[in-house]
Amino acid sequence: MKMRVDIKKRVLFSTLTASVIVALLSACSSNTAAPASTTPQASTSSTPKAAEGPSGGKLRVGIITDFSTMDPAKSTTLIDEELYNNIYDDLVMVTPDGKLIPGLATKWTISDDAKTYTFELRQGVKFHDGTDFNAQAVIDNWNWIMDKANASPRSSDLVLVQELTAPTPYTLVVKLKTPFTPFLATLSDRTGLISSPTARKKYGDQFDMHPVGTGPFEFVEWNKNDHLTIKKNPNYWNKGFPKLDEIEFKPIINQSQKLNALISGQVDLIDSIPFQDIPKVEKTKGLKLGSGTSFGFSRLYINFTKPQFQNVHIRRAMNYAINRDEINQIIYFGKFVPGYSFFSTASWANDPNIKATYSVEKAKEELKLAGSPDGFTFTFLSANDPQSMQLTQLFQSQLAKAGITMKIEALDSSAITKRTVGGDFEVAGGGWSGMVDPDQNSYAFAVTGAPFNRGKYSNPEVDKLLQQARELKTNEERKKVYSQVSTILQEDVPFVFTGYQPVINVWNDKVQGYEVYPDQLLRLYKTTISK
Repeated sequence: MKMRVDIKKRVLFSTLTASVIVALLSACSSNTAAPASTTPQASTSSTPKAAEGPSGGKLRVGIITDFSTMDPAKSTTLIDEELYNNIYDDLVMVTPDGKLIPGLATKWTISDDAKTYTFELRQGVKFHDGTDFNAQAVIDNWNWIMDKANASPRSSDLVLVQELTAPTPYTLVVKLKTPFTPFLATLSDRTGLISSPTARKKYGDQFDMHPVGTGPFEFVEWNKNDHLTIKKNPNYWNKGFPKLDEIEFKPIINQSQKLNALISGQVDLIDSIPFQDIPKVEKTKGLKLGSGTSFGFSRLYINFTKPQFQNVHIRRAMNYAINRDEINQIIYFGKFVPGYSFFSTASWANDPNIKATYSVEKAKEELKLAGSPDGFTFTFLSANDPQSMQLTQLFQSQLAKAGITMKIEALDSSAITKRTVGGDFEVAGGGWSGMVDPDQNSYAFAVTGAPFNRGKYSNPEVDKLLQQARELKTNEERKKVYSQVSTILQEDVPFVFTGYQPVINVWNDKVQGYEVYPDQLLRLYKTTISK
């Protein structure tokens, strides 16, 4: 899947819907976006070369909300990741096609039993504080994450690590307890972002205000709720990058104000726009839109601890009653991708044969089988911004056609998170920004007791299959298993999937060399701006 860049023609999603707000504040069209091969040889893709374009200058970026922490080992939000890949480098990098290529790890080999990974690390790389990047630095980072006393949310990424060794200064050997095919993809996310052990020791709990990585830009200052500034790393290992001298991130929570800031020249690039502003963008000279389907998904999730939702026919009635095509047209102006599983059309794991039929008649039949021919009533937790409410009210009207009464409780996103984590809900809506490997978009949501399985769904067969998919070596084998999982979920209906989140960025015509990524992150090392 290649992301498109269309000038004033295409826009694919609103970040103000409940699904995308949760994706930003919580956290992660052809089937060609695949992880790097798990055969013993690393990807042969070369390190990006410097693009033609002007050097220097300052880029101003409008973002949907302020960052929460500059420490990847403590982060759980997508918004933080919009910054991280500019201060830090991953061991394994992601391309705009969604493939994995060498980063700070230049190559790797995997043992025949798929439990030992040997990484050769990039030499001559310095952290921003002048200390050396090497295998011991990676080990120090991961030991900190795995130390329970630090309560790192990234510890689950390394739960299968049995032993870490450095036979040479630039060789890292990782022994796993069991095979884990998504391990390389994990290293393209926050766990693979390596920070300076010296700086962490120096600043302690204040490290998140003094981030030190190896990335193309160095941290300058963070004036919370106003701006965060980073500057060019003059000693960056990838010669010719970055092109910019400085980047300033400005949180502008009101989406319309953020677009107006772009149009008026107060910022040069923004990370999202609402759908209702499509006409304005199309009519505004000098704006560019970059769009594509992300690895993310949107769905309603159902609380299995509530007695009426333990009846599968109740859940199936809801699934039949949701008209995804109508949602796409009314809410998303035809730009959303209706979806039926965890696996986006951007993912190699997507099975186009997995569908959920819209049928009011079948919904009513399921209600009869449930013993509720006159329907039932439940309460839905919705984000309280206007566009989320518009989507929620459309859900409400669609369900009503089948005789299902949906009450709405509107809350801010933090309150919804608190309620759903505590199990205090019947049905809620949410999205996931998506990551490279399908395991990262499914296991934590569907396995019994998994951290994002807030509806307490439990099916031993699904648990078994998702674990099996972690251990199989080829994408072909894994895809068959993920199709089985998707089929079971369509029968069980612990989730009512609605679609796959598009990703969109908008910038002015002074900006060049910017690329849109399916994981929705901002990577600005190749970006230039005319003066």
